[in-house]
Amino acid sequence: MAFRKIYSGKYLQPAIHILLWALIVTSPYLFRNPTTWNGFSSWHYKLMINNLFLAGCFYFNAYFLYPVLYKQRGLFVYILSLIILITLAMYLSHFIDGLLSLLKPVEAAHFHAGHHRYITVGRNGFRPDRHGWSRGWFGWYFTNIITNLCIIGISISYRIISDNSRQEKVRKEKENETLKTELSFLRSQVSPHFIFNVLNSMASMARKKSEMLEPSIIELSNLMRYMLYENDDEKVSLSSEVEYLEGYIALQKLRFGDDVTIVFVSPEYVIAYYIEPMLLVPFVENAFKHGLGLLKEPRIEIVLKVENDSGWLNFRVSNTIASQDDTKDKNPGIGLNNVKRRLELLYAGNHSLEIINDGQIFMTELKIKLIDDALPVS
Repeated sequence: MAFRKIYSGKYLQPAIHILLWALIVTSPYLFRNPTTWNGFSSWHYKLMINNLFLAGCFYFNAYFLYPVLYKQRGLFVYILSLIILITLAMYLSHFIDGLLSLLKPVEAAHFHAGHHRYITVGRNGFRPDRHGWSRGWFGWYFTNIITNLCIIGISISYRIISDNSRQEKVRKEKENETLKTELSFLRSQVSPHFIFNVLNSMASMARKKSEMLEPSIIELSNLMRYMLYENDDEKVSLSSEVEYLEGYIALQKLRFGDDVTIVFVSPEYVIAYYIEPMLLVPFVENAFKHGLGLLKEPRIEIVLKVENDSGWLNFRVSNTIASQDDTKDKNPGIGLNNVKRRLELLYAGNHSLEIINDGQIFMTELKIKLIDDALPVS
């Protein structure tokens, strides 16, 4: 568990920063020449302290100057603050150099008869035995300015990338929340739509005083139990969804009896695949809704196959078409449009839906790549 936490996003980024700057700060030691190494000298300490100053400039700009001054005060104030920061960093670097500089005896060319003189050999390039400044001072200042500007540039790039990454993460979170809200709304439409159709069927049975009303109510209670306890899950087992379809078809058989030929073919055994709940029933609802009317021999065929090797589900529903004038319910409803949208949200790139209408037969064929060996997430 501790190993996974270290490599999680929460700890990975700080660990990378610490490691990177530890390498930069200790680079004078890491890249030493083993043949000439005689221990730390003032030069090594200068470089390591200067590298610490660079790290300070990097994070001060990334977490204060750029996000606060630049975004709130504007470009001019930000540039002025960078000039002050670089100047202060160079002054501190120069001051540390002076503290760590060692007094060395003057070489023969700088030795004056009668006494020994010692000079301070620092990065300032000032030579007491010569007039003015040597050319070395320009190289030191130029090198330090370029180094600090590079660090500031890298710091700005880091901050921009971090901000964009954070904004993208927030955008995706909002998008996911929007998708969840939309899916919840689509699912909430399925249940009332189904109940509306079933209650209409039961009302018809009640008017006819059919003996099938009581078993229909019992079958409906079983379906309602599934809808209440399973519909809130992100995924349900395919076997549960098949049982739900069987119950729904049984309920319709109780309603229509021998007036319609219903064929339902499903595999006897289904491997532990999982599917979005209430995804298949809208196709069956649509067949019963628009495939009856005043047809002499209405027929509805429902075939469900699963390719166990590849995990693809093939679900085909076909029904004879009644004349639009003879159809009792001319309202196209929300079933197919609802399920199309859910497929786009949940199975993008992993499904195909084909709808064929030749004037006599209306057929829908759905193919879905199923999830296997996964527990549904509540």
